[in-house]
Amino acid sequence: MASSRTAKNVAFIAVSIIFLMAAPLYGGDAENRHRGAVRDAKLDLRQAVSIALDRNLRLSDSRLATQEKEHQRREAFSDFFPSTNVQYSATWYRYQQAANIAAFSGTAPGRWSVRGFGTGALTGVPLLSPDYPYRIDPYRFFALTATMTQPIFTGGKLLNDYKFAKLGVDYSAIQYQVDTQDLILDVYEAYYQLIQAEKLLEVAEQSIRALEALRNQTREFFKAGVVPKVDVLSTEGQLAQARIQRTQSLTEVQRQKAQLNFLLRYPQETPIDVVQDINYRPNAYRVPEIYSTAAGNRLEIRQANISVEQALALLKSSKADLLPAVSLQTQGTRLNDDWNAFDPEGTNDWRIQGLLTWTFDMFRTRETVKERRASQARAFVAREQLIEQIMNEVKSAFLDMKRSESDIQDNRKAVEFRQENFRINRERYKEQVATYIEVLDAQRQLSQAQGDYYTSLIGYRINQAVVERRLGILR
Repeated sequence: MASSRTAKNVAFIAVSIIFLMAAPLYGGDAENRHRGAVRDAKLDLRQAVSIALDRNLRLSDSRLATQEKEHQRREAFSDFFPSTNVQYSATWYRYQQAANIAAFSGTAPGRWSVRGFGTGALTGVPLLSPDYPYRIDPYRFFALTATMTQPIFTGGKLLNDYKFAKLGVDYSAIQYQVDTQDLILDVYEAYYQLIQAEKLLEVAEQSIRALEALRNQTREFFKAGVVPKVDVLSTEGQLAQARIQRTQSLTEVQRQKAQLNFLLRYPQETPIDVVQDINYRPNAYRVPEIYSTAAGNRLEIRQANISVEQALALLKSSKADLLPAVSLQTQGTRLNDDWNAFDPEGTNDWRIQGLLTWTFDMFRTRETVKERRASQARAFVAREQLIEQIMNEVKSAFLDMKRSESDIQDNRKAVEFRQENFRINRERYKEQVATYIEVLDAQRQLSQAQGDYYTSLIGYRINQAVVERRLGILR
């Protein structure tokens, strides 16, 4: 009875230990199991885009770049405020300095009324005795100096430097949106290319099944002595070629899955299954409306405008170097013969001065101004070139989309014709009215037509996304 109770207690303790050891693992891995459940489900396009925007490091880098530019803006803004410089100096002199005595002399009672610097061997009188009482050691000189400088007039240099930094923040913020659209386009392309690879794999598998059926039928005809052996060998060769095509399609599927996993920041071996949404949906994009849409929405044009404004700010900043700079400087000094400058026996000194600085550097500043003026002209030309390039890209993407859209109808009809042609030739071959070459040719044409149809469908969806990216409206 006691041994049975002891065994139950031991079993209970063992189960408890196992549970306590496993609980942190299951609890800490709840988020990973949730992600695994999401990955096991079919992934549609919107989910893929959302995951990529949340996890892709490209956007993290863009956010950090924006923060970097914001810090640079604050650095430029701080130049408007006074700057303070604190300096502490300690000096030992071998010989007495009259200037130090004059600086340190004061009316406050000192530690000594008269301090000797040595006595004679015979007379016992000081060899060097000041003609007035002093309270410091003239051989040591400690100074704590605080200087505050406030710029008054810089010819607009500080203002334009700040404007340049602020425009850099705006440029970086727009670049984040540009990177977002580029990432969305990459996800679109990877998503649809994966669907295309899977569809071509289905076509290859259908071709293999059809060729296997034809091979089996050819074998039966050969056994019956109706067809020669070369027919069987030709069918086997065509079947082997179809299997090679299937292997290539499998490799392409894995490659596109790896690309999509890369964009979603999933481990490369993560299984992923996407919703095969390839239904044709017409678009409303027309010429010439697409050009005005691109001009109003392309973020790169806004960046080009900012680049022109930045070049102008740099030009004005360089022009400011040709003018004098005015600043106000306040300086306070604490002098002492002790390392502690705040010792009561120290003396204070302070001053306020206005500084006018005008630098002449043998035409260097003038050449800098000319360089910045040329840079501004180049920024203007680059903006105009960018606008023309964008319009050319819009037109090219629109033509590609219209071509793939028209190919959908033609390829759909071709598939219907090839299916019927293959069915007729297969029936005629069963009746020994047609040859195996006609059946193989009909099957090859059917597979090619099906592949072209899926390629045109996927190409249309990808080209439509490219058009939206070129218009700046891809979301």
